[in-house]
Amino acid sequence: MSWTWNTTGEQGRKWMLRHIAQAGYQWTPPPPLPTPRKDAAAWNLRQGLRVLAGWPVRTPPGRQPLPRQARILKALNRDQMYALYEEAGRRRLGMGSASPEFRAHLDPNTPHYLFPDPANYYWPGKDHPWWECRVLLRMVDGEQITGSLAVLPETFTALPSTVPGIRQRRLAMTARMLERDYYLWSRDHAEDCSPQRCGYPAEPTA
Repeated sequence: MSWTWNTTGEQGRKWMLRHIAQAGYQWTPPPPLPTPRKDAAAWNLRQGLRVLAGWPVRTPPGRQPLPRQARILKALNRDQMYALYEEAGRRRLGMGSASPEFRAHLDPNTPHYLFPDPANYYWPGKDHPWWECRVLLRMVDGEQITGSLAVLPETFTALPSTVPGIRQRRLAMTARMLERDYYLWSRDHAEDCSPQRCGYPAEPTA
């Protein structure tokens, strides 16, 4: 309940306290969540060695390894990345959706990155015909953020591969070490956003 308490806002907290009291429970609200870092944590020796050792996405016990064509990182421009979000929303894949605000806040002049990195419960199989991919996005203010996006295997495979192998691994590790996603970024960015700066007025996230 810590995440819900800390992200729901004042009205949500009142609702939670009211229903907890009505149920006859005594409950002490949790402390604030740690502030997510705005950059990747410093690399240690073990993480550096993992870059040299091979692809960072490991197969969970009892699962089939990802196919070779899924063990790769792709570089996309803003329109290509946004198209994947549109496809996820249009097909209702359940992870990722597009909006004009989101597109306006993606940096149009730098690449964005994508690679399959499914959680164990989303590991590809008959119940999950899409791949849960991790994204590494560069925003208009220069910050990099991470997130998850559902991508069909045939869509991902058709994307060109232009990033050298070692750099792919370094970027994948960087994406996995980031703590901030679009929700947290947009919440902090709202005060500085304007049509003149971003081309789209962001609304504060509740």
